[in-house]
Amino acid sequence: MAPPPPNPMPPDENVGPVLLGVTSVLIAILLIASCLRLYVRFKLGAFGIDDSIMVAVTALSLARFGVQIAQVNIYGNGRHRWYISDSNYIDNNMLGWWAQVLLFATMCLLKMSICFLILRIKNDRGLKIFLYCLMTGLVITNLACIIILIAQCKPTSVYWTGTGGTCWDTRVRIYSIYFTISYSLLTDVICSLLPLVVIWNVKIPLRTKASVAGLMGMGILATAFGILRASSLGLVTVDLSYAYCISAIWSNLELFLGVIAANVALGRSIYRYFFGGDLAGSTKGGSSNFRTRSTYINQPSFRGDLFESGSEFAAKASAGSGGRRPSNPESQSSDIPLEPGIHKKTEFVFTEHHP
Repeated sequence: MAPPPPNPMPPDENVGPVLLGVTSVLIAILLIASCLRLYVRFKLGAFGIDDSIMVAVTALSLARFGVQIAQVNIYGNGRHRWYISDSNYIDNNMLGWWAQVLLFATMCLLKMSICFLILRIKNDRGLKIFLYCLMTGLVITNLACIIILIAQCKPTSVYWTGTGGTCWDTRVRIYSIYFTISYSLLTDVICSLLPLVVIWNVKIPLRTKASVAGLMGMGILATAFGILRASSLGLVTVDLSYAYCISAIWSNLELFLGVIAANVALGRSIYRYFFGGDLAGSTKGGSSNFRTRSTYINQPSFRGDLFESGSEFAAKASAGSGGRRPSNPESQSSDIPLEPGIHKKTEFVFTEHHP
């Protein structure tokens, strides 16, 4: 049974459509960015552990969105509990419980994908130890929240029914979420700024550094939404259908913007794959035959789109000889190894034919 309504009663407002509207836009962008990233990585033979984790992140994000669609459209999520039936309120809270589990799991995997991507940019021992410690903390804090969600009520269904068993003090769950959000905000800042720190001393054009900084700014924006998510939580749990819907809006902005930023960070390599980019050039007044003589060290090298391995570049050069036109040789000399002693040399030979 619903607790006695407050006096005066809150207005019968509904923030559910706002949740679905904002999330629908984010999910559409997320799907496009994720699919393009994964397709290009697979086609170039550069599919790595960061991409595998991103597959799981995308799947869990869609699952969370599906749960929220059912909450809003079927069970009245976004309205105050006194305006929906008791059975709908219970079912809505059950789905909300699953949405929280999906949130913690997805957030953890997203940060791990970004960490593994950074290790593909620069994989020295100190950075590897630091990022593995960071990922261990992510697993511990997010897994702890999931365990508390499962164990806080006995049986677990008491969380959404409110009867038939006992639950821990609500402060245990809320404070554990606060701690996890605090650690998540720390990792947001680190994952947003670390790629810029890694490439700042690399000799690349300033505009490339500026573009990376812009992408990292999207990660900082996600951090701001994480702060709003924390501020929206409270110890009062009598109106979850309304209060937690607002929290879900901030959670989705934080999570899905983070996923989008992680994928868009590779946007330049995606653009070059489909449209030629640096590998596309034109030869006015005739055609050109293109062949390369290259030596590759199987290590990452920076090319202005955060990461591009020798195998990726070789694949693009091969594609260029099969139909894509060559690029300006000077643009190819911008390959800069991140690891000391690693060099890659590429020579281009052009034969011009004039009518």
